[in-house]
Amino acid sequence: MALLSLTDVSLTFQRGRRHAVRVLAGVSLNVHAGEVVSVLAQRAQGKTSLLRVAAGLQRPNVGWVRVAGRDVWGLSTAGRARLLGSEIGWVGHAAPDLDVPVRTSVALPLLGTCGKREAYARASAALERVGVLDCAEQFWGSLADWERALVALAHGIAREPCLLLVDDLTLSLDLGEVDDATRLLDELARERDLGVLMCVSDANATRWSQRTVTLAGGELLAPARPGPVPAPAAPPANVIDFPSQSARRASS
Repeated sequence: MALLSLTDVSLTFQRGRRHAVRVLAGVSLNVHAGEVVSVLAQRAQGKTSLLRVAAGLQRPNVGWVRVAGRDVWGLSTAGRARLLGSEIGWVGHAAPDLDVPVRTSVALPLLGTCGKREAYARASAALERVGVLDCAEQFWGSLADWERALVALAHGIAREPCLLLVDDLTLSLDLGEVDDATRLLDELARERDLGVLMCVSDANATRWSQRTVTLAGGELLAPARPGPVPAPAAPPANVIDFPSQSARRASS
């Protein structure tokens, strides 16, 4: 059974009385435990909307959203809130709402489900796992882009979810940092049996994903299958291949 299942999901936003913007059109996608699935799309192509639908934050006009077999929109408002608070982790790149130290920022969302001591212990463990425990007492504004990406990831895993939704985490990172961040996501998926749905705008961020699809015009498109690599062409018959200078020296 898929951990996350989107079936024929469509989402349209009204713009005035007569104009409607199609964001998602008949999207179907499954994410299983232990795998990273990447959705590659350019800006304003519906990446964040897709994740909001998957999280139960945005109701689609048509279609079904299931997490661990449960129909998300068959749950009560309180049930969806519990689902998001305990089983779904969200990783974004926006600054936190409160200007507090990093450890406090990671711990605060946990206070609704556990005590203060456990919340801070989980926050510390998450920061340590992603490698930024030394930033625990710093503030968001003092962090480098790479540190911010890791702190955002710590936010997502601190509640120990089964599904992680990642919104363009690598947006401000250089090529090496993109590779490190996405490799870390793959490691977390495997060691914690997490299902990870990651939306990205940079194809380099898909390297460590088990599957990648493209979102364009509201539709999910499977990547084209690569064709066979052509064999190198034989040199023309009338070309004389002289030995290299090093080869001539070796034979002399």
